[in-house]
Amino acid sequence: MKTLYQLLLDRWNQNCDTVLITIVEGNGSIPRTTGAYMAADQTGRIYGTIGGGNLEYQAVKKAITLAGKDAHFVEDFDLGTGENGGLGMICGGKVKVLFYSVKSKDTKIASFLKEALKMEEEKKPYWLLLPFSKGYPKIESHLEEGRGHCRILEKYENDETQKIYAEEFNFDGKVYIFGGGHLAQELVPVLSHLGFWCMVMDDREEYTAPNLFPGVQETKTVDFTLLSDILEVKKEDYLVVVTRGHSCDADVERFALRTPASYIGVVGSKRKTQYVREKLLAEGFTNEELDRVHAPIGIDIASETPAEIAISIAAQLIQIRAEKAGLRRKNK
Repeated sequence: MKTLYQLLLDRWNQNCDTVLITIVEGNGSIPRTTGAYMAADQTGRIYGTIGGGNLEYQAVKKAITLAGKDAHFVEDFDLGTGENGGLGMICGGKVKVLFYSVKSKDTKIASFLKEALKMEEEKKPYWLLLPFSKGYPKIESHLEEGRGHCRILEKYENDETQKIYAEEFNFDGKVYIFGGGHLAQELVPVLSHLGFWCMVMDDREEYTAPNLFPGVQETKTVDFTLLSDILEVKKEDYLVVVTRGHSCDADVERFALRTPASYIGVVGSKRKTQYVREKLLAEGFTNEELDRVHAPIGIDIASETPAEIAISIAAQLIQIRAEKAGLRRKNK
């Protein structure tokens, strides 16, 4: 969301009108779930996607006509195969799409974007509230009404009831990557693009140069045997172990298993990871404790190259993040 907010604010500063497009409700088989965002201007789509295909084409087409106008409303789209007015898509579901015009001369919308950016930069959890018709988007730190990560609320204001789309943004942890070799160099840009906060650590200074990891938040040269003196890992964090050898792996795993991290993954062959497991068992760690470790790391897609392994790791982290947020899609 930080990129989206920044883009909208940049366009505002450039006196360019834009339209924020959001899926606020979906039923049946749909290409993107509730909470998919996209921005468009008079030239067409400029950022994000709500699933592509005819749905996105029609949404952008409408947004082009709305840019610069005082317009925000919800429209229903039928993703059927064309019968009864459907969009001719094979998905077959239905979505509600909210169109919100971000006018370049509206100072209140600029204030909202600055507040939203501040929350993103400070990594503070917040709720984004988008009105279906009248009013401005809002940022709230807490929300009592309704249930779920994404909600549609009814608010009574100015003698009328209005629906509001509310979505929770809760920064669910940092990714600590141990080892700065080729794999980490492939992995960080991918994770950064997916919205993960990343820190890379290695015991070799030449492998912690920030320029090696586009999108990295922090790098640090460390002693892998002294990690407990350096890091305070929280329950929501992810630990990715991709060091240069089993000795360093074991040092990091000893530390990792004593943390409440939601994810621990270790790269390596089955033989290598089994060797480290047996070593740690001999040191007193239990099978139950070691079962927390994803080893070998990543989803099994027969990956071999660092780039392929990076994709498999990223996929696994996406899966874990979605499960934590209760966002695993039910419609296939």
